[in-house]
Amino acid sequence: METTLASLQQFFRVLQLNPFFALSIILLGGFFLGKLAERVYLPEITGFIVAGLIAGPYAFGLIPYESKQELQLLTELALSIIAFTVGTNLLRSTLARVGRSVAAMATGHIVLSFLFVTVGLSLAGMAPSIAMIMGVLAGGSSPGTVVATIQHERATGSFVEQLFGVVAVATAATITLFGIVFSFTPLLLGAEGSGDAGVSTVFIGAIRDVAVSIALGFVGGVLLHRITRRVQSQPRAIILTLGVLVTTTAVALAYGLSTLLLNMAVGAVFINLSPSPRRVMQSVGSWAPPLYAVFFVLAGAKLNPMILTQSTILLLGLTYVLARIVGSYTGTSIGARIGGADPSTATYLPLCLVPQAGVALGLVLVLEDAPILSGLPLEVTVPLSQTISIMLLAILVKEIVGPPISAFAVRRAAVIKHEP
Repeated sequence: METTLASLQQFFRVLQLNPFFALSIILLGGFFLGKLAERVYLPEITGFIVAGLIAGPYAFGLIPYESKQELQLLTELALSIIAFTVGTNLLRSTLARVGRSVAAMATGHIVLSFLFVTVGLSLAGMAPSIAMIMGVLAGGSSPGTVVATIQHERATGSFVEQLFGVVAVATAATITLFGIVFSFTPLLLGAEGSGDAGVSTVFIGAIRDVAVSIALGFVGGVLLHRITRRVQSQPRAIILTLGVLVTTTAVALAYGLSTLLLNMAVGAVFINLSPSPRRVMQSVGSWAPPLYAVFFVLAGAKLNPMILTQSTILLLGLTYVLARIVGSYTGTSIGARIGGADPSTATYLPLCLVPQAGVALGLVLVLEDAPILSGLPLEVTVPLSQTISIMLLAILVKEIVGPPISAFAVRRAAVIKHEP
């Protein structure tokens, strides 16, 4: 009996060294826990995230750290498809119809999220300069959660158009604002040698990176339109679409550009150029479900529940979560009324902005090894490093609580296409 048990343990140890075993755990575990979540009236995404928590290195270790790194390629591809999907909802005719309300809601969300989080964290004991950085990060939403929820619920209509518009604008604005604020971080925190020339150089670099990301996205969108406009075969459309998205993602990663901004621009340009984008959109949709499962299960695997045992992080993290939810809901609701949105949108669309994941986490990780912060004194770098733990705690809470709230809001306010 002991020999058999030892053999089984050795068998699984060998399997764990192979990334394909981790991928099988991700897909099968995500599928079954996604179905279980639906049985208790929770979104499938919540099941994916819980599957990652259970199988991740902080629990049973079925998805070790090395496997997460090896599967990073799939998460980047999933993020590219999510960004592309968000961008394809920025149709000129749609923006002409709902652009005013989208701009007002996105502005309200960003401004009041910033104010509530900055003031809340400052009152909770965080340095105001660091609280300001967290306030900027609060403007980021979770495009992946929104896209997956809309597709799972089969939702359509004006509500969905406005939601995608707000998410796209908020994502682009947050990335841009973070680049600008980040360029002034050394001055705000008192880094030695952070002269005006250095700050202006980084500031210009941040604006340049945003502009280059959008410009390359424009080129990618034109290219995708031209090479797919006469394609009739679905398999060929899949090959060409993925080929373009993989290329744009490779360029973004190689040159430190924003994958989200670049691929959102690809989607926006393509959808406005193509007279019949259906085949390309179907090709993206056919690949999306397994990639979304990989994306959200791996996101869950990154979350360490032990964060909840650190009292300082717990206080600041919960303050951030509450301040962002209240600020976002208030600002988006006010923006909806100023922009002339209908009462249903003003009530339920802010709830879809509760989840927060990839954008904010990706930006806060920039702080970890940024050369521009090398001159900071120790008493500043320690609380600055806490922002990563605070954001991880916020994501842990919001990505488990947020998807059910978003799904509820979508069901109440959007048009749901039922299966024939």
